[in-house]
Amino acid sequence: MRSIINVTCPECGGALEIDVSRQKVLSHRKKIDLDSPEKDKAEMFDDVVARVKAKQGEREDLFDIAKKSVEDSEKRMDELFGEVQKKIDDAKNVDDLGEDPRNPFWD
Repeated sequence: MRSIINVTCPECGGALEIDVSRQKVLSHRKKIDLDSPEKDKAEMFDDVVARVKAKQGEREDLFDIAKKSVEDSEKRMDELFGEVQKKIDDAKNVDDLGEDPRNPFWD
């Protein structure tokens, strides 16, 4: 079942995007009337450009957060790999001393 639906706003005729499972309105887009004498079309275009730029900034911020998360994860994996590599090197030194490694099947 789809949890997000789109409906027409009964007040202004705009578009509502609703998440049914969370019972919340995700977005409300006003109906744009291009024939309206209230606003000049150039002003409307400027409004749209401003909204696009604002959304672009939000996307860039989210991208930077995700990028930092991946970099942190890579750094942590490198640290863990270094720790395991050190344990392996230490285990090789024990083998050089002639000690047998512990065998869990025979103990």
